[in-house]
Amino acid sequence: MRMLLGGVAVDLAVEARIEPFARARFESWLPSDGRGTRRTVMIERDGGFVVHAGAQTALSPEQARFQRQQAGAYAYLLLAPAYVSAASRTRLNASRDGYPPIALTLARDGRIAAADYRIASPDRVGAAVRQRLGCSGTVASGGVRFPRSITVMQNGRPFSRLTITDFSVELDPA
Repeated sequence: MRMLLGGVAVDLAVEARIEPFARARFESWLPSDGRGTRRTVMIERDGGFVVHAGAQTALSPEQARFQRQQAGAYAYLLLAPAYVSAASRTRLNASRDGYPPIALTLARDGRIAAADYRIASPDRVGAAVRQRLGCSGTVASGGVRFPRSITVMQNGRPFSRLTITDFSVELDPA
């Protein structure tokens, strides 16, 4: 993943596990420093925390909500029905209680081309953040298709670019 931090591009290795609209876990590290230096962000329905260098720190309620809504965007992408025909619909609007709605733009082949989403500010005084996810390519596992590359724009500015190198889905039979 390439992320812009203070205007500087930083490459990160990221491993994510998302249980749509329930919990998420993101582990990230600088590839040059190795996985032993990873930072883990855990998000649950009622809060979240960061683990780094052996210390666990709770996220503020605003930061936890922001991270939960960020993970929600990826959950929407995971759950978007692959069978929707772009010939009949080029936009798909989805919503879930407790999460902002998302507007998905579909390509002719039915894959997700873009997603527009507005998430809460990570702090108490900030305005909502407009996010546009530009999606290209496809990875698939267990019948689930997901974009291979996702470019994230926040409030019209480049924020990050995620390229998926390994993708797997575990479906709960229940």
